[in-house]
Amino acid sequence: MKFAALTLIGVLLAGCDGFSGQTLPDGVSAADVALFKIAVTDAGCAIETTTDAVPIAEQTGFDRDKLVMITQYLMLAGESEPTANGFRLTSGTCANA
Repeated sequence: MKFAALTLIGVLLAGCDGFSGQTLPDGVSAADVALFKIAVTDAGCAIETTTDAVPIAEQTGFDRDKLVMITQYLMLAGESEPTANGFRLTSGTCANA
């Protein structure tokens, strides 16, 4: 549970002044981002609680650091936005969810 809470904190600390055209972080591939997006979409597009975050980690198999890097990347790329307690994916199927 602590793992997921730290992930959510990392997302919130990522900042909201992102811009398009972000390069992928070291150690993160386009396939990793796609897998993460699928997991978040499967979870309902928003991660608000530790309980919400656990399935993302389990489905992707990514460690906390990689999850934080991907969530930060998506925020900076304009594909997600912070919420009161976590984040919401705003691209793909989740754009209109």
